[in-house]
Amino acid sequence: MPPATTKEIRIDPVRDRRVWLEREAFALSKTCPADHTNPVECPLCDLRPLPLHERREWIGRLSDEELEYLASYHRACFAQKMSAKGGCVAGKCGAKA
Repeated sequence: MPPATTKEIRIDPVRDRRVWLEREAFALSKTCPADHTNPVECPLCDLRPLPLHERREWIGRLSDEELEYLASYHRACFAQKMSAKGGCVAGKCGAKA
């Protein structure tokens, strides 16, 4: 039996997922992870020049679905850019043509 001072930790998977997605979106709002630029075709292109607090507020107003979209968009885009460069993605290495 655990000591009486031990606190039970409750995990809220929905809230934890949102926190993770907001952190990922904020990291992505700094620069493109593939080439460290700000591509015009990126959905975060107009957000990146804004001050830190404005980016954080904008991200906080997004729905869970919008955050999921940004995360999946950037995963797919990163994989495509790395594949085009002949880099390794998810354990698979491509050759540059």
